[in-house]
Amino acid sequence: MAASQSQGSRSGAVERSDDQGWLLYAGILVMIGGILDVIWGIAAIGKAHFFVANGNYIISNLNLWGWVTLFIGAALILAAMGIFRGSRVAVWVGIAVLSLNAITQLLSIPAYPLWALCLFAIDVLAVYGLVAHGLRSTD
Repeated sequence: MAASQSQGSRSGAVERSDDQGWLLYAGILVMIGGILDVIWGIAAIGKAHFFVANGNYIISNLNLWGWVTLFIGAALILAAMGIFRGSRVAVWVGIAVLSLNAITQLLSIPAYPLWALCLFAIDVLAVYGLVAHGLRSTD
């Protein structure tokens, strides 16, 4: 009986460790997405030369999207730091900001299709990690 109880507690520890691994993975994805958004935002505000001259935007222009992306990126970086500390509020903020970022990336597909789809994929993977494992493992 004691052996089965110790095995049961071991499997619970492994499950908790797996949740922590997914949470770390999601936090890293949130941080990567935030850093990429900040870089893209700064470049867009400064009208860097690697942007397409006649890019089509669904709403407004490159300057506005630069500011929006910069603020979203800063929020993602702050959420990632909270996720690394194990904050449940940061997990919820991360989910909300990642969802908003996914929407903004889909809106920028006409101008930068590959870039937008890559960041959308990062957002979706990070949301999965936070929803499936982050809410269970944080206190």
